[in-house]
Amino acid sequence: MGEGRDVVVVGAGPGGSAAAHYLARRGVDVLLLDKAEFPREKTCGDGLTPRAAAVLHDMGVLDALLRVGRPISGVEIVSPDGYSTGASVPSQRGVPASMLVVPRITLDDVLRERAIQSGAQFEGGVLVSGVEAAAGGVVIKAEQAGRPLVIKARMAMLATGASIGLLKRLGLLAKAPAVMLAARAYFDGIRGLTDRIQIRFDGVPLPGYGWIFPVSPSSANVGAGFFPPRWSRRAPASPRAALDMFLRGRFVSAVLDGARQAGPAKSYPLRVDFPDAPTFGGGMLLVGEAAGLVNPLTGEGIDYALESAQIAAEHAARGLAEGTLSLKHLEEYDRHLRARFGRLFAFCRRVRDASLNAALLNRLARIASGRDDLKMLLINVALGNREVSETVSVATVLKKAFALAR
Repeated sequence: MGEGRDVVVVGAGPGGSAAAHYLARRGVDVLLLDKAEFPREKTCGDGLTPRAAAVLHDMGVLDALLRVGRPISGVEIVSPDGYSTGASVPSQRGVPASMLVVPRITLDDVLRERAIQSGAQFEGGVLVSGVEAAAGGVVIKAEQAGRPLVIKARMAMLATGASIGLLKRLGLLAKAPAVMLAARAYFDGIRGLTDRIQIRFDGVPLPGYGWIFPVSPSSANVGAGFFPPRWSRRAPASPRAALDMFLRGRFVSAVLDGARQAGPAKSYPLRVDFPDAPTFGGGMLLVGEAAGLVNPLTGEGIDYALESAQIAAEHAARGLAEGTLSLKHLEEYDRHLRARFGRLFAFCRRVRDASLNAALLNRLARIASGRDDLKMLLINVALGNREVSETVSVATVLKKAFALAR
């Protein structure tokens, strides 16, 4: 693998591969590592929001993903009592598609290949066990095929997703982070699927939601996510139990009538602790879910991984060029992330807490169906639109809904 790299990126998911791409495009010598060989499956909802699509377009991979993914034209929000309201996904100027669904086994490999095309080197099957400060940078300790590896670099980026083992060993996480729990399964032979995603609050524990994301005209990623007992007293025993509860619901079971499950259901945690999470360490920047960057309302994390990768690459490339990879420089990255996402996360946390009230969700869905302005507001909240969190408050949304109900 060689020694003396500029940057070693640990983790080749969307955040890690995007960071490697943006660094390599700036002429930085990048080594991208992952514990798996690719392509590999990753448990996820597979949805790509308009914010994710914008970064993928900037990376030059959106057209390729459109050929293998499912373009999405709209969003349906289904209330706890089964009432549905929906709207089209707002288009973005210059972006050929605003939203799509792409299984992670495909998405992650496309992004990894893009990083390689941009000039990054990739090595799979590498398990990183430590990152230590050293003269002129850091030393990454790892193992590949039972053989120990020692890699020197000027700095490291950690894009390790929900896995916290390495972060704990490095002293970056003193306690278990706040998580959302989810499970998903693929279903084939679904009748009546459209090119709209469904976000459903029927048959799931609140706060939480279920989803039906089409990956083809007759197949979909179907899942459910919820917050564990520290948020909800009536949380199910496991993510699989939450998914089973969702699938047995009166409305969802009707949607899936005659469909067949393709492969096993799989569960996974989602870190939603960005407001309290570390984003850097000695000689390291944390990207995406490694920094807790998963939406605390929706569980969406790919767009934040891609956006934080852009920010991390910008800070790292500038610091490398100026020779200023000091603690102060790393803290600037943290301030940039807080300014970019802090208000959004606070807003989404408040909306999540309000979504405990099933009667309120029922009322909002029914009112929104007759009001385009409120309908689009709810859709933008569901899509994690950053601008919404900066221009309205949760109280504004609720007051508007109740005013319209009178």
